[in-house]
Amino acid sequence: MADLLLRDMDPLLLERIRRIAVARGWSREDTCVALLEQGLFASELEVRSGFHDPEVDALADAIAALQALPDAQGL
Repeated sequence: MADLLLRDMDPLLLERIRRIAVARGWSREDTCVALLEQGLFASELEVRSGFHDPEVDALADAIAALQALPDAQGL
């Protein structure tokens, strides 16, 4: 996996990331990747919402259903 360096991050944003990491029991790196993925899914959904492609709609519905599932902690 490639490295990513973010400079001059807002301390409040860093604290929010830290709180999610602690709550989930994830590393800071895993938390950042998960948050980036979720943000990308949301942004892609917004971008794609203007299209009328049934496959895109099906994919968006599948992603939303997966995100609605409870965490599999302890498995």
